[in-house]
Amino acid sequence: MTLVEVMMAVVILGLALGGLVEAASRALAVVRQARNYETARRMLGRVEAEQPLWLLDEIKAGEESGGFEDAPPGWSWSRALVDFSEEDEQQEGLFQMTTRVYWTQGARRGMEETVQMLYVPKNTNGKRTLKPGGI
Repeated sequence: MTLVEVMMAVVILGLALGGLVEAASRALAVVRQARNYETARRMLGRVEAEQPLWLLDEIKAGEESGGFEDAPPGWSWSRALVDFSEEDEQQEGLFQMTTRVYWTQGARRGMEETVQMLYVPKNTNGKRTLKPGGI
């Protein structure tokens, strides 16, 4: 009878330890995912700082993309500008800017994005620009 009791105790202990290892693994995965999203939010800010729209001579619809010089490997960004005045004259000067940051970690890919609406009126030269003074 004692041997059966010991075997049952070992089985119960093994199941409990297996459950604890699984819970710890999931907790670490959540921490890793949270770290990636926090890094992605910082990288979105870097795109705005390193590729500012207010330095462009003219804001036009289109897409651009790139990478980060000193970021961990596997990180990149893309930005798309959609001009709403092409579809509706009443929305002239209204743009939707979608900025995305992508990362890869092993076989998994992740993405974080921001969507902003911009109003860019024409300057005195008839160009849409955010440059100070409208030059």
